[in-house]
Amino acid sequence: MKQYVFAFYTDQAKPVVWEETILASGMMEAFSKVKALMKKYKREKGVPIRVQYKGVLYRYTDIA
Repeated sequence: MKQYVFAFYTDQAKPVVWEETILASGMMEAFSKVKALMKKYKREKGVPIRVQYKGVLYRYTDIA
């Protein structure tokens, strides 16, 4: 599993910016989760939400 980092922000006079880390096995799964989050945040905040892909973090698990 990888951790995909996305920045969410609003285009308002006073912009709001926050980052979310999405745990997913691939890029397509991460983007589908982000799309669902965008819809949820748009309903909550009442303004359009924009998203920017920031990068990927690899999750290392110790098998020992």
